[in-house]
Amino acid sequence: MSLVMVVDDDPETRSTLKTFLARRGHRVNCAANGKEALELMSSDPADVVVLDVVMPLLDGVGFLEVLRCYLRWQQTPVLMVTGHAEGQHIKRAVELGVRKTFLKGRYDLEELGAYVDALGAGGGPSSPSSWHPVW
Repeated sequence: MSLVMVVDDDPETRSTLKTFLARRGHRVNCAANGKEALELMSSDPADVVVLDVVMPLLDGVGFLEVLRCYLRWQQTPVLMVTGHAEGQHIKRAVELGVRKTFLKGRYDLEELGAYVDALGAGGGPSSPSSWHPVW
């Protein structure tokens, strides 16, 4: 399968997603913030990123802004898992290519897993135009 990077400052969320995605056959790297995630991307680039918005040091939108500056990462698929369903950060994340947003506490792990599976295989469920938003 693919290499997935889970970027979230909540250790429980990271652990849950890492275990779940590993059981689906993915290799999973984890980072507690955007700064750590960028360092990991440099040494072990992910095929898919599952990203939180609000984090210390470098938040999800800041991570995306840096990620998209690099040609090699401009097309890396990103899914957002956030507790903040509204605001400028969501609009900016979509502008930066977030494929789908899942609201913490309201999403189905199986649905998120299906998106990760498909994106890691170079595709995606349905067409990209129908991917955003979901909560």
